[in-house]
Amino acid sequence: MSELKKILIVCFCILFAFNNAYAGNAAGTTLFNFLKIPLNASQAAVASINAFNVSSAGSNPSMIPFFDRVSISASYSAYFQDTSFNSLNVTLPFKGYHGINIAYGGFDYGKTDSYLEDASGDYVKNGTFDANDAFIGASYGRMVTAEIYFGMGFKYAWQTIDGVKIDGIVMCASGMYMPDKTWYIAGGIDNAGFDVDGYKMPSSGYISLIDTPEDIGSMFVYGFEFRAFSDETMWLKGAFEFNYDKMFFARLGYSIPLNNDNDSLGEWYDKNLSAGFGIEYSFFAIDYAWLPFGDLGTTSMISLQIYF
Repeated sequence: MSELKKILIVCFCILFAFNNAYAGNAAGTTLFNFLKIPLNASQAAVASINAFNVSSAGSNPSMIPFFDRVSISASYSAYFQDTSFNSLNVTLPFKGYHGINIAYGGFDYGKTDSYLEDASGDYVKNGTFDANDAFIGASYGRMVTAEIYFGMGFKYAWQTIDGVKIDGIVMCASGMYMPDKTWYIAGGIDNAGFDVDGYKMPSSGYISLIDTPEDIGSMFVYGFEFRAFSDETMWLKGAFEFNYDKMFFARLGYSIPLNNDNDSLGEWYDKNLSAGFGIEYSFFAIDYAWLPFGDLGTTSMISLQIYF
């Protein structure tokens, strides 16, 4: 049995154990689900695979050592009924192939009118109702050996609904094994933490396999990811990226649900295509992702990244 097969078998066993141990009857009972949203358009376009490239360093700290310059990126996406998500990432590399990442993400649900019933049975306007989710986090990653990379971090997340606040802390840890410059395997846990007010955190375990036909800088990169969430959902993801002269990028991804315990997700549950493109030149990069949601329409995410 090859070394890669042994690694994959062990990782899949760990993921299934994670899902069985922590899922229970948790479908639809997790808190802070906005933490599942990718932090930038580059990652969103490749089915949110957590190790496809260095853009996922905000959620996969084992990618931090691959930064050789300070990076600042900001992303924005508009969802439904005036809801939106925005994020900010700062990555600071140090000498010796290690560094830190500071990240912020916020989901704004917008404002809606609130009403009260009066004595006659009619409803009168009584101000507005608003809600938002947000987090701020920090992570650290380093190269352990020339083949092994590791990282860990935490996020402080909170949710405010009409002035009532709920908060909690989640942790992440990831590792990567790169035996040469043609392929690597990564895995870890994401958004794991203690229950808050009886609700579980949106924790998950994942394993990713990324391959390049020639080397890290080749024109074509493809990858796969298996992810198991604590709310009983499991996904198999695939994606590829084509680049021309390391300047123009085209991306395509697809997520396949392996179970559907949450029927409320509707008919679009198995229509999880993603696509996007990017332009990178010298000190900046611009990325765009197109994310369809079936009958609910589509969402666009755009990111700007600057290197120093």
